[in-house]
Amino acid sequence: MTGPQAGGADPAAAVAAEGMEVRYHGGPEPAVRGVSLTLRPGEGLMVSGPVGAGKTSLLRALLGLVDHRGALAVLGGPPGGPAARGRTGYGPQGAGFATGLRVSETVRAVVALRRAPAPGAAEQALERAGLGYVASWRTSRLDAEGFRRLSLALAIAGDPDLVVLDDPWVLTETLAEIRAARARGAAVVVAARRPAGLAPALGRRIALLDGAPR
Repeated sequence: MTGPQAGGADPAAAVAAEGMEVRYHGGPEPAVRGVSLTLRPGEGLMVSGPVGAGKTSLLRALLGLVDHRGALAVLGGPPGGPAARGRTGYGPQGAGFATGLRVSETVRAVVALRRAPAPGAAEQALERAGLGYVASWRTSRLDAEGFRRLSLALAIAGDPDLVVLDDPWVLTETLAEIRAARARGAAVVVAARRPAGLAPALGRRIALLDGAPR
């Protein structure tokens, strides 16, 4: 069951968590436990840890994709709620998450969910992510780097107030967009197994081990 919002949290915080936990059905142990943090507009957060540490589960909780226990508020409301959904950009990890669509169609579908996006937001995101020249391709033609760039484009399209990136590559465009998002007042959360190249652009960092901050 989804837990309550963070009691007494800063209402202006982009993310406010207190004792937050994620437990999958049938799992013997929580995937994430004991996470307490406050992330304000313009701040960045690196979530690091080995494979299986709970990084992606933490991001999914922020997005409202999995249930949580404890207190968690995102952009002033419940994660995944109407207030947060149109103001949050998510770049998933892996490849093949948009099979069958064209690159431009994939980003336009995300822009349609944004709150009051600027005209041409999808095209701008593709250019900023270095994919403007393959906008008409089917996503199945992209290589591993292309999918990481597409993931970045999905996260930044429409300039959301919270940018969430799962295991991005350390590309020049990635670093530039993290810094640009923070400069315009967006909060940025990045999960990565090897954070060294990304951490300087984010500022703050938490490390997970077996689901718990260490």
